[in-house]
Amino acid sequence: MSEQKHTPGPWAWFGNANSNSLYLATTHSGRRYVMGFKRWGFSGAQPQFQPADRGMVDASELLQFEVGDRDVVGVTAARKNTSVYRFDVRGIDCADARLIAAAPELLEAAMGALGFIESGRIYDQQCCGGGSECGCRGSTYADEATHYLRASIAKATGRPA
Repeated sequence: MSEQKHTPGPWAWFGNANSNSLYLATTHSGRRYVMGFKRWGFSGAQPQFQPADRGMVDASELLQFEVGDRDVVGVTAARKNTSVYRFDVRGIDCADARLIAAAPELLEAAMGALGFIESGRIYDQQCCGGGSECGCRGSTYADEATHYLRASIAKATGRPA
């Protein structure tokens, strides 16, 4: 694959709700920042997202936390739930936020799948049963492309692969 100019993935949302910090960063290489925000606390500036069937919502009310009940979403709910005793962020419960964080994996999976298709390494499983006697190549290429595509789509949608 050609070298990309964007920050390499994987990316994830991090921060701490008590310190009013939220940022998108790599999950490797010393946490290289992709996106951060200033003036969250005092001036009220913070990212906002529009979840399905709702208006714009402050990111603080969509945060998912590392520690405690995994179903608790948002600072207000977390402060009422005693199982959340640390406010370290593991994600943002919004489709757009998940898609932003999954962008590097989606791009890599799409580029990889395109490479398999263009190289002819993905074949029709019906071509004489996939055996080497008829010149068909193994299905591992198709399986690998499918695996990466499913994994990156799952991250972007927040659903299991």
